[in-house]
Amino acid sequence: MRNNASRDEYVPQHSSRYETKGTSSRGLVDARIRVTKIAAIGMLTLAVIILGITAKTYASERMAHSDASTVQMQNEKVSKSKASADLKTRLSKADFNDIPSGDAVQTFSLVDNKTPTLEDESLALLQDALSRAQELGDVGVVFYDLSSGKGVTYNPDVEVYGASSYKALYALYICESLVETGQVSLDDSLGTYGGYNMGWQTVRDLIDAAVVNSDNDSFIALRAAFDRVSYEDWIASLGIDYDTALDPMSDFPTYCPRTSAKLWREMSEYLSRDSETSQWLSGLLTSTTRSFIRDGIADDHALVRNKAGWISEAGCNATCDAGLIDVDGDIYIMSIMTSMPWSDRSSELVTVIAKTFFDTRAALA
Repeated sequence: MRNNASRDEYVPQHSSRYETKGTSSRGLVDARIRVTKIAAIGMLTLAVIILGITAKTYASERMAHSDASTVQMQNEKVSKSKASADLKTRLSKADFNDIPSGDAVQTFSLVDNKTPTLEDESLALLQDALSRAQELGDVGVVFYDLSSGKGVTYNPDVEVYGASSYKALYALYICESLVETGQVSLDDSLGTYGGYNMGWQTVRDLIDAAVVNSDNDSFIALRAAFDRVSYEDWIASLGIDYDTALDPMSDFPTYCPRTSAKLWREMSEYLSRDSETSQWLSGLLTSTTRSFIRDGIADDHALVRNKAGWISEAGCNATCDAGLIDVDGDIYIMSIMTSMPWSDRSSELVTVIAKTFFDTRAALA
């Protein structure tokens, strides 16, 4: 027999049994928590990876869409730029002989066959204004949009004594052909020319007086000084008829609205230069003391650069005006030449003609 002590020696302790063969209930709970945490971390990591892939894919798609939109916008801009450049090229080569002749109101296009159409009301207003003026003399008009090349005309080849309307165009010759090339300085002084004592005034002062105040003596002094320099070459380069611009019998040539429009297109191109002289001349043209066009359109949003001519004298009657009309960046050329003797009545009629033609501009876009 074994005694109790011997028996107790062989009874294993509770704790020893679980340490050698298993885990306690608390340890099992801890293990389960650890497994749960590991699973949660794994799921979170997977979610982050999936979210990252999704975000990257969305960003890529968005970037691709953005890039496509940008490319499309750039292509549209290039297309518009090319179209604008192409139109400008065609306008620069436009033949003013394409302006239709005849004593009827007609529309035209200098760049294609898509001539604009005027509403019956506009035609009636134009005919009425022209008919009233023709009671006092011949009338010719050219009005067109420099951006589209489309316009309206009436009797563009009527030859009219241009009077002072040519002074701005001669100033264009001096500035563009002589001053810009360094042959003449605006600060050069002129003395006595053609019997007119100018008191050694500068070229600048003479052009200012001729254009702004329509001073005849200043204009004649300029012609006497510069006609023989390179005037004929300049006229030839623009395709202007010598007989029109080089009338040997007069400092004030007789010419027509078609020629006037062609010269004012050259004026527009010159004034678009960013030179000190071109901007100075532009300022003079906005400051002319008389403008039937400016009075006629009476538009606060329009900038008118013009030169009018007027005289009431047997053999050389005239009430004329021509120039550029800038409305929010859209530029129009208008030339109105009439043989009406200058008076308040003829001034009023040219003003009405300017307004009625200007009001057709929406159809010329």
